[in-house]
Amino acid sequence: MCLRELVRPRWVKGLIGAVLFSGFMSIEVLKAEVPEGPVSPALSVEDFSEAHLRLGIDFFLTDELEIAIGEFQEAIRQRPGYAKAYHNLGVTLAKTGDLAGAVVAWTEAERLDPRVVSTRYRISALVAYNYGVSLLRAKRMPDAMDQWQLAIRLQPDLVEAHYALGMGYVTAKNPLPALAHFRHARDWAPDWGKAYEGLGLAHYESHDYALARDAWLHARDLLSNAAGIHAYLGLLAVQEGNYQQAIDYSRQALELQPTLASAHFNLGMALFRKGEEEASLEPLKTAWKLDPSLTSAPLVMGVVKSHQGHWSSAASLWEKALRRNPSNPERMWLRFNRGVALTMLGNPQDAALEFRLVVQGQPEWIPGWTRLGHVYMGLHQWEQASKVFQRAVELDPRSGNLHYVLGRVLLEQGRLGEAEQAFRHAVEKESSFMEAQYQLGLVLRAQNRQAEAVEPLRRAAEGGSVQAQDLLASMYANGSGVDRNLSLAMLWWFGDVERIEESANRSDGHRELSRLRGELFGQRLSAADRQDVLTGFALIRQQLTQPNSSSLFSSMLMNGEPNWQSLQPSDAVLPWVIQMALALDGQAQETLARWYEQGSSGEVNQVERRIQNYFLQTGKEGNVHSCQVIQRQIHGRLRASFTDASALEIAGRNCQAVSSASQLTQKQP
Repeated sequence: MCLRELVRPRWVKGLIGAVLFSGFMSIEVLKAEVPEGPVSPALSVEDFSEAHLRLGIDFFLTDELEIAIGEFQEAIRQRPGYAKAYHNLGVTLAKTGDLAGAVVAWTEAERLDPRVVSTRYRISALVAYNYGVSLLRAKRMPDAMDQWQLAIRLQPDLVEAHYALGMGYVTAKNPLPALAHFRHARDWAPDWGKAYEGLGLAHYESHDYALARDAWLHARDLLSNAAGIHAYLGLLAVQEGNYQQAIDYSRQALELQPTLASAHFNLGMALFRKGEEEASLEPLKTAWKLDPSLTSAPLVMGVVKSHQGHWSSAASLWEKALRRNPSNPERMWLRFNRGVALTMLGNPQDAALEFRLVVQGQPEWIPGWTRLGHVYMGLHQWEQASKVFQRAVELDPRSGNLHYVLGRVLLEQGRLGEAEQAFRHAVEKESSFMEAQYQLGLVLRAQNRQAEAVEPLRRAAEGGSVQAQDLLASMYANGSGVDRNLSLAMLWWFGDVERIEESANRSDGHRELSRLRGELFGQRLSAADRQDVLTGFALIRQQLTQPNSSSLFSSMLMNGEPNWQSLQPSDAVLPWVIQMALALDGQAQETLARWYEQGSSGEVNQVERRIQNYFLQTGKEGNVHSCQVIQRQIHGRLRASFTDASALEIAGRNCQAVSSASQLTQKQP
């Protein structure tokens, strides 16, 4: 399982929705007038009533609404004609949801002093606005927005209604009308920080990040407690990739309000994105504790745990988040990631259940279907897997990979004709999809259509598929579905010159070419096969010296020919020279001998060890030149430099078996 398949949350959107209406307030209360100058020791009735009014306002601002109502009522009892007390009583009753009582109080306030309400508010607009607030608290957002629209029609300059309506549009991911309403609120109340806060949110949703920053910075200067604004600025900094700035803003927010969940979350996300994953866990955990609806926090915490290899902890976190809030908006990501974790933990049955729930909730989401299909493949439930991948292909018919996986599943079921069509679709969508070309060749061979299989196998082999190269080599060597051509088989066994180091270690091709060299040196080939083998090695040498600007070894060639005297045994050059020597190039063999015999002095370095391995291998094959080098080492002072004594003895015995005075001086083929 590749860790990149884990879904990282789209946490920004969810976070805005979670904090939009936090601290949402009803119409502001009207404050009592505080007399200037000295106050007479003998307090009047008006003084007592204003004292109760001020107390009521304090309790209102701390959300102690029942106590505030009592204070306003006491102010009215002491001063029956106190219009401001009636107004504030109405505001407080409206905030508790008692709209009928609020209307009675506002009506009495307007009767006593029309200036108290009608200079700014109309009672009918207040009722509509506060009714909208009540509907919002009942989670009836569309109905609330209708009431705020009505309030604005009744009183176009009711800035609180414009602000509330703007928030509603932001929550609905419709930032353009939100901008209009926030601008109205700003124009009618230019010193009201909440209007600028809303403007910043609307600009953010419109991806106008510079304007969002400007609005939030203005709001920060106007609001007495700007913790939320610092949190928004931290959110913006994370979005823009300014992680250290996001950390700084988040910490400033927490200094002002230590229990602000969004600031803890932004801090965790900034640390996570900065690569300090372990440090991100604590603020994310705190954010989730403060706001259990913030499921992006456990989602990211689980990703951190998965990166640490703690799949069980990750799965537990995601399961706990689902249990706490089964209908949360991030449930698809939580289930998907939990399915990945369960797969890694070797629990494919429960993983399949999670992925089934994912596709039930998001039937158009292709990753859910593909992951479910792969789980079924792991369970060898091929019928279910084929249905799942057929659905995935219907959703994305342009994906060559989906057609390819469907073909593999159909092949497992023995549905060769359908598998062939799936592989054909895969290569039609992605002509460079070498594995699909290879599988198409295999399924054609399985249907005894050998001649048709050659073309897709050739394309796969030319694209670098080692399996296709080995299969084609075997086909040409045996004449299976093609005319026998041993030289061409050898070329495919050799493989791709651009991956010279890999071709030296390919087990099948390496073994077959070694066998042919041994049969050639041992005079065990017919005259025709001997000529084919010599031609094959000549083709390999030609490929190795093919002028090609993309070749890793083009710098070794001069006018298409190697400049042997100038070559040095570097890490880049040595593999190429060894391959040339294995292809029976005499100068390459002499160069290796010269490098080894001139460079050996006691301790064997890596270059010498690789040259030794060449001599030992080809000595076992009976290569006369290698046998000469080995015999010189056996009888010379450099015997101890061979690190593999047993291999040296075997090579020495083989060389003795094939060596005679005439063979040792015989010209190499």
